[in-house]
Amino acid sequence: MKNAVILFGSPRKKGNTVELARAMSAVLKDRGWGVRMLYLNDLNIRPCQGCYVCLPGGVCKINDDMKDVRKYIMESDLIVYATPIYWFGPSGQLKLVMDRSIAFMDESYGSRIEGKKAVTLTTFADEDMDSCRPAIDIFRKTFDLLKVAYAGQVNAPGCQPEGGVRQEYIDKARALAESLA
Repeated sequence: MKNAVILFGSPRKKGNTVELARAMSAVLKDRGWGVRMLYLNDLNIRPCQGCYVCLPGGVCKINDDMKDVRKYIMESDLIVYATPIYWFGPSGQLKLVMDRSIAFMDESYGSRIEGKKAVTLTTFADEDMDSCRPAIDIFRKTFDLLKVAYAGQVNAPGCQPEGGVRQEYIDKARALAESLA
């Protein structure tokens, strides 16, 4: 069985980002995937200290919930980064996980998660698709460094508070999941 982990970067459990991710999750589950959903806002994840203690063995010296996030990422074939766009970037909740991803590197900066796939789901109020471009650039560079295949994205503009994702983007999330399953 293949596994996916969905990293929810939104503080809203009934918001637009969750709506997109649930659409993707439903398709993956229907295709026999194991799906683990992590609400990052509920977890205790501290910022990276830049100490590089993690490079030799992949274990961070900070004792917080990132150890579980790391475990689930290591066990997954697919990592879903689901986030609202705040000031042209991923949410702070997701950015903490991304910063702590240095633990997925080794001493020679090789990747411990090479070959996994990742997708991004973004939601934002602006109708201008350029609003998510800086975040997508951050994701691309992160995935390139980690040697993770960027397998697709759904960027949903024009989202208003809870329940504001247009059906076309829900359909795109389902189609993306179908292409991966």
